[in-house]
Amino acid sequence: VVIFFMLAAVGYYYYFFHYLKANLSDANFNKITQSIGSEVKPGAQISYTIYYKNSGNLKVTGFTIKTRIPDNTSIISSSTGSKISQDKKALEFIVGDLGADSGGSVIFTVKVNNPLDNGISIKSKEVLFEYFAREKKENYRMQEVLKGNVMSSPDFTNFSAKFVDLNGNKISMGDEIAFNMSLENTGNMNAKNIRIISKLPQKFELVKNSIIPEAEFDGSSNQIIWKIDSLEASSIKNFTFRAKVGDNFLHLEEFKYQAQLKYEGKIDKEIELTDKIWGFPNFSASSNTVTDISGGDVWAGDILEYTILVKNTGLRTGENVSLYCPIPKGTTYVSKSAVPKVAAWSDEINGIEWNIDQVNVGEEKTFKFKVNIGSAFIKGGSLENQFYIKGDEQEVQIEPVKIGIRSFIFQTIVCMGDSEIPVSNWPASLDYLLESSYPHAEFNTIGSGVPQQRAYEGARRFDSTVAVYNPSVIVIGYGTNDVGSGTSLFDSGIADLINKAKGIGATVIVHSIGYIDTDKHSIKKGYQSYNSVLQDICARNGVPYVDIYGPMSEDPGRYIAADGIHWTAEGGALVANLVFNTMRNYLNSEGSRN
Repeated sequence: VVIFFMLAAVGYYYYFFHYLKANLSDANFNKITQSIGSEVKPGAQISYTIYYKNSGNLKVTGFTIKTRIPDNTSIISSSTGSKISQDKKALEFIVGDLGADSGGSVIFTVKVNNPLDNGISIKSKEVLFEYFAREKKENYRMQEVLKGNVMSSPDFTNFSAKFVDLNGNKISMGDEIAFNMSLENTGNMNAKNIRIISKLPQKFELVKNSIIPEAEFDGSSNQIIWKIDSLEASSIKNFTFRAKVGDNFLHLEEFKYQAQLKYEGKIDKEIELTDKIWGFPNFSASSNTVTDISGGDVWAGDILEYTILVKNTGLRTGENVSLYCPIPKGTTYVSKSAVPKVAAWSDEINGIEWNIDQVNVGEEKTFKFKVNIGSAFIKGGSLENQFYIKGDEQEVQIEPVKIGIRSFIFQTIVCMGDSEIPVSNWPASLDYLLESSYPHAEFNTIGSGVPQQRAYEGARRFDSTVAVYNPSVIVIGYGTNDVGSGTSLFDSGIADLINKAKGIGATVIVHSIGYIDTDKHSIKKGYQSYNSVLQDICARNGVPYVDIYGPMSEDPGRYIAADGIHWTAEGGALVANLVFNTMRNYLNSEGSRN
């Protein structure tokens, strides 16, 4: 028996302390992989997956994985349960308990810095496993290093050059020309040792102190050389100089301008631009103006008059030229408005064309026509013309004139109340009065009347049926159905409506109860006391009160329907006029709220 128990103890010891072991160091299961090959570009994303498995037969606890972010990268995301250090460089994944023969993986993604020099290696960092086995802290260090080499370069695709005549549209002898070059590095690497070489066109003279930034000028080769030590990725540098056109060119003689980009001693880009020197005539000083014949602000529906001045500032007479005036989009030509009247309509340009036999040196010729601004501009905008002169071997774009068009005033008005609204449809009459009186305003007048409704019920539906329109003016008309329910409830309902209307920034107008035939509606006797309540509420809240009862009572047979309570069409029109006369006190001359 003693021997048996001794053997059992030895077996127990061997089983628990030698056979039962955790194993997190098997490289077949515990490893790191990356989502890229051997090359990577700046700005690219790399996902690292760390695989782990306890291939032993003993459960471990407190299992964590620690590593650091590769140099020249920044963390984008990581698996749930991870911790990122304050400096965004270290990662810790908390796995917890890990049973025997169980495993998993964690992932983190980084972004390679941009820009970054070519050839830099992006290397993964050491991965450390920490855990407890039989309450003893253990660890395993994964020394495997993954890397990807950065492939980057500057990009000068957007190197550009242009020139512009500072004296007009066409280049002529004596004009001053501005030459401009733009160098942009759209690559993913900073560039060094760059040269920009600009060659002055023959027969051009460099304007002193016009080179920006400063550069070397070689007079023997007529070259300007800019030396750029460094150009960072995504940055732009501009270069400019001015030169004067010589006076020994022939009419339409061509000149050539060259610009060159050298990077690290080699030619990277070359640009060659050509243009012609124009002799005379010269219509570049021609101009145009536009005026609203009504004066004041410009609105849709107004008539504009264009005046075009064709001027020859050249050295010879211009012959057989044409003035083309396309009608600006959104306008229509006013028939027979062209002066001189020899103008012809051209479908090709959708506009007016004048054929001009000749324009002598120093001579000016005037041309006019009118257009009507269409409804497309009811919300405002601007018009810009595109008039031009063509003929005698040249085409001159006349400097466009831009004119602003004011937007119409847009107002939403809600008239809320009871069945008097749908029966008489008086809000439609109010809308007509408003739009007739304010030609540059568009009113959306909404009738929101619910039969048999009382004021407190109107307050309940205010948010869902009135506020949704975001009205600028709200006209409140309740009381006919409130009579008999008590002035206290009526007072509370109207006050609530006024507060709600003011709360959304609306101007509030309240009208009285109209005439009621109490012989037919004896229950409505004493309704005048409700009008007194309305007057008091309006006075307390500083809102206008419109008396419709007084005017209606002067001729009830005309304004009240046979039922003795609802308004006729004329009654509705009367209410619209009375409300309108009050509302206009709160609108300016254009229809906007004061």
